Amino acid sequence: MKSHQTSDTGASLRVAQALKKTTGSQLARDFKVHPQQIIRWRNGTDIKVSLAIRFATYFGLTLSEFIALGESNG
Repeated sequence: MKSHQTSDTGASLRVAQALKKTTGSQLARDFKVHPQQIIRWRNGTDIKVSLAIRFATYFGLTLSEFIALGESNG
């Protein structure tokens, strides 16, 4: 059985939001999307790299730091 580390970008987003105390409504406004989309991203396990980069920048993190949030928490 292979063992490999996977990242959960939904978990990365949830942890980043909690650390920065950012609400889903605030994210929806800042990303100009419907609040339901934030819920989908939070519950998903993979998002486009371009979106992950936007989230990392938004939260003041590098892409690696953002992704790492989903590896250790979730």
